[in-house]
This record gives sequence, structure tokens and C-alpha cells, in this order.
Amino acid sequence: MVSDRLSDNEGGGGDQRPAALFAYTGKFYEVFPYYLAIGMSYEQFWEQDCDLVKYYRRAAQIKQDLQNQEAWLQGAYFYEALIDAAPILRAFAKKGTKPTPYRESPYELSTRQDKKQQKQLQEKHDDQAKAYMEVFMVSVNKKFQEKGGGVSG
Repeated sequence: MVSDRLSDNEGGGGDQRPAALFAYTGKFYEVFPYYLAIGMSYEQFWEQDCDLVKYYRRAAQIKQDLQNQEAWLQGAYFYEALIDAAPILRAFAKKGTKPTPYRESPYELSTRQDKKQQKQLQEKHDDQAKAYMEVFMVSVNKKFQEKGGGVSG
């Protein structure tokens, strides 16, 4: 009589399997909880295509990368908001100091905008930078003129 289980008389108990026939079973049971944790069902792990584990592992890695990217992005928004509010948080800030306004749109993470929209946005930012620089230059020139060392522009 041939059986895949050891008899109680041989000291193996009724539920243990011979090591030679089931050498890899322990490893499967060891990794099984991981695959359950990433969403694989019992039937998928034990009864369906063995290639599914590769796809579940890759999907879990992609999910983790996306979560990491999302956390980084949230930190970037928080950091920018903190920097924007910094002028009013200084101990000796001038009266009437205002924070930099919060950004009008989220960070562009993909290239969904067409070329025309990108060009318009770039021109808008360039105009804002130019206006800021002109205001800065006027204030610097004014300071020099007050000190008597005028700068011509």
C-alpha cells in the first residue's frame, strides 16, 4: 500500500508530509501571507496560474511607487505653502507684509497640455518675472539716488 502520509506508527503523525516529496511546500507557506496581503486570493495562489505571483508582486511595487510619489508631492505642496507664508511668520516682519498667494493650479505632472497652452503659460510667467524685476530695479535705483550715487538705466 502506497500513501503520501506517514502513519502514526512511524512517528510522523497523520498530517505531516515526507520531506523528499514536499521540499518546497514550506517556502510556499512562508510567502503565502505576503501574497494575501497584496490582494491575491487563496484560489489564485494555490490553484491558478503560477505566473500570477509575478504580476501581483509587480503591481504591489507599482502601488508602493505611486504612494511614495503622492507622499513626496504632498510634501512639496506643504513646503511651498510654508515658504509662501514665511514672510508673515518672521518675528520682525514689517507691518502690512502679506504672504505669497497660494498657487493657482497644481503641479503639472504630465504633458497633457498642448503646446499652445504651454507657450501661453510660459509667457505669463515671463511677464510676471519681468514685472517683478522692474519693480525691484526701481526700488534699487531709488535707494541709490537717495544716497547720491544715482544709477542710470
